[in-house]
Amino acid sequence: MDDKVPQSRRTLLDIALLACGETDSGPYALVATDAIALGLHGTVEIARKAQATGALHRTSLEVAGAQGDLRTFLLVRLSGHGPAEPAWMVNGWSTVRAYGAGSDLRGADLRGADLSGARLVGADLTDADLRGADLTKADLGGALLNGADLSGSVLFSATLRGADLTESNLCRADMRHVDLRHATLVRTAMRGADLWGAYTWNVDFGSAFLDGVQVDRADALHAKVS
Repeated sequence: MDDKVPQSRRTLLDIALLACGETDSGPYALVATDAIALGLHGTVEIARKAQATGALHRTSLEVAGAQGDLRTFLLVRLSGHGPAEPAWMVNGWSTVRAYGAGSDLRGADLRGADLSGARLVGADLTDADLRGADLTKADLGGALLNGADLSGSVLFSATLRGADLTESNLCRADMRHVDLRHATLVRTAMRGADLWGAYTWNVDFGSAFLDGVQVDRADALHAKVS
């Protein structure tokens, strides 16, 4: 997988800065953390240890490579002459939910994330881990979900119109009333997914894995997804 970020896509650091109202991306970085580490060590120690070990990140791919998830992280301010200082504690799920549209979220660990109503139009979620995530009424229109794991996720009334789901995993996903119009489902695993009332106009299921899926429960022609 190419680790270069397209110039048109915002990085995880970019959207964290937006969420925190910061305008200068130059002196900042992200540090993945969790409630236990924060309770034991505090934000200052975590920021300085991350600086000493090089665990300062800019992209979701870098965070995933360091075995971190996106639930909680620190936005730290860097100095050319002194230690890193914590600037903000960031709720990653809320940040992705509000600012994820068109962003680079490749490889993101969003297991169990509350992304209900998220606006993720055109986001790159290639190889993202969304197992068990709540994506109720989320807008993933045109998103890149190649190789993403959405098994057991809730996509009730979500929009996947024009999304690329090549080789993604949608096994046992709740896809009731989902809008799949024009989506790409090449070698997509959908075993046990619930497609009741799904809008599947111009969707080719020919190479998808559909064991246990009742495609006839979908409404291909006239259902209107709300």
